Formats: sequence, structure tokens, C-alpha cells
Amino acid sequence: MAEAKPAAVPSNGPDLKQVFRNAQRAFDLIQKHRTPPDPKTYAVWYAYVEAADTRVIERVDHAIAANGTLTPYDISAIFQELLTEEPAAVSARHTIGMAIEKEIDEVMKIIQQGVQNSDDFGASLDKANEELPGAASGDQLATLVSTLMEDNKRMAETTRELNQGLMESQKQIATLNQELEEVQTQCMRDPLTAIANRRAFDERLEREVCAAAETGEKLCLALADIDHFKNVNDTYGHQVGDAVLQQFAAVVTQNIKGQDMVARYGGEEFAIILPETDLFSAYNLLVKIKYNFKSAETPIEGTLKTLKDVTASFGLVRFEPGMTPRDMIEQADNFLYEAKHAGRDRVKAKGF
Repeated sequence: MAEAKPAAVPSNGPDLKQVFRNAQRAFDLIQKHRTPPDPKTYAVWYAYVEAADTRVIERVDHAIAANGTLTPYDISAIFQELLTEEPAAVSARHTIGMAIEKEIDEVMKIIQQGVQNSDDFGASLDKANEELPGAASGDQLATLVSTLMEDNKRMAETTRELNQGLMESQKQIATLNQELEEVQTQCMRDPLTAIANRRAFDERLEREVCAAAETGEKLCLALADIDHFKNVNDTYGHQVGDAVLQQFAAVVTQNIKGQDMVARYGGEEFAIILPETDLFSAYNLLVKIKYNFKSAETPIEGTLKTLKDVTASFGLVRFEPGMTPRDMIEQADNFLYEAKHAGRDRVKAKGF
């Protein structure tokens, strides 16, 4: 009789051959684009070749098309926004969440104690109601009234203590919620320019497109790019380049309305969401921003000189029924491409 072969055990793990192939392709891309061979870079390129998240592919392709490679900022931004969260932010949210849960438990205990006290006082009233008809003498009646008064006093005192505890817990929960909101806001901010980051932009554009589709409200989207930004970095250094990015973010922020949003889209690119704004008004706004930015002066660190006449190009699109967020981004990017190839320092849109 032939020896029985063990049954094959199905593997639920990853295909190791494919993992090794992806790893080799990731290292090849690191060498090809001369990106720093550190863990973040590897994680970004591995996610790119794995192709499990189309957002990573879009971000990498867009950065390479714009700059010819992935800059350290691109790598850091893609890693932080799409592949992981900052440990400090995760830890802060966990700590605050645990504190809120603890305060909610305290509130529930206060409520339960209040219910118990109410039941106890109700029982005292029921007992007094039963004994009242049998109170034959004045002394018995006085004792009964005295007992009720003591119970009432104790109930009032306990209620005050419970209300105080409830108010303190509510105040603490409000404070913790505010801290949680601040942490979440920080996760949606670009650390260099202090404006919204790509993650915040993606979420906001999705909401605005849905709202425009449902209500018919006007909506415009602009993509902006600092002209010859690589030359600025190469000539004056990254610190001056960072100052230029901060200057552009500040100029846009000063000119948009409260409901509008400016976000750092990636590297030297920015995105501007303009709800309830028609194309003509949006175009005029971008022209104003363009001139204000060009006239701004950026200090050159270590000297008394300033960098002048840095320009930006803009691509502008208006929402049309049936458009998706990706459609708007692609069209705005196409108009930005036109602006670049038409000489830069201009705004391009349909009809303009």
C-alpha cells in the first residue's frame, strides 16, 4: 500500500516570489530616480510597484512628470498622507480617546447614582405614605415628618454633588474634544506652509463635488505651480525655496474667502478650491493672486538681498454636471500645462 501524501495546506500569506519581485523593482526605481535609499523611500516605491493604492501611483507619476524625480518632500508627503500616520498623532488620538472614554464612564456612574438616589427617595415617600394613616399621635407624626425632611435634605445634597460632578465631566469632555480636533487639524496641515495638505484637499474636493452635483451650486478648482522652482532651489538653496513656498501660501490665503481652501498639492504645486464661485470671478481672483505673488519679495537668508519676480502659473476649471473630482483635477492640470507652455506667469481656463 502506497504511503499517503500529506494534504496540501493552502497559504493565506503573500506570494513570496511576487514580494521579492516587487522589492527588486522598488530598489531599481530608487536607483533610477536617485532617491535616498531610506525606509520611507522604499515604502513609497514598493507601494507604487505593488499598485494596491491608485492614489500612490497618481501622486508618484504626477511628481515625476513635474520634477523628473521624487523630491524628499514628495516622498515624505506621500508616505505620511497615504501610507502611514505620524506616531505622535496616533498616540495623541489614542490618549485623548481613552480620556474621553473614561469621562463618559464617569458620567454614566453619575447618572446611575442619580437614578439610585431617586429610587431610594421614592421608596422613602412610599413608606411614609403607608405609615401616615397609622400615625395616631402627634409624636408619631412629628417623627414621620422629621424622617421625610432628613431624606429630602440628603437627596438635595446628593443631587447638588451629582450635578457638580456632571458639569465637571462635561467640561472635561469638551476640552478633550477640542484637543482631539486640534490633533486632527494638525494631521490635515502641511507643516511647512501651515495650509491644508493633500489628504485634506482630497477629502474637501470630494465633498464639494458631491455638493455641487446635488445642489447645482457653482464650483471652481485651480492648480498652481511655482515657475522655475528647481532653479530657485539650485541657485539659492532649499531654505529660500521653502520661503518662496511659504510666501505663495500666504498670498493665496490673504486673497481667498473663508469658505475657499488652498492646499499644498505636492512639491511646488498648490490647489485652490473655490465653492460658490463662477469661472469669471475665479479667473479674476487668480490673476490678482498671480500679480500679488510676483510683486512679493522673499528674503535671501544670509544676505541683505531679496528674491523678486518669482512667478506662478495657474490652470482653472469649472465644475460641470457629471464631473468627478479626478475629472476636475485632470482638466485643471491640463490647463496648467497650457499655461506653462504658453510662457508661464499666466492663468489658463476654458475661454481664457
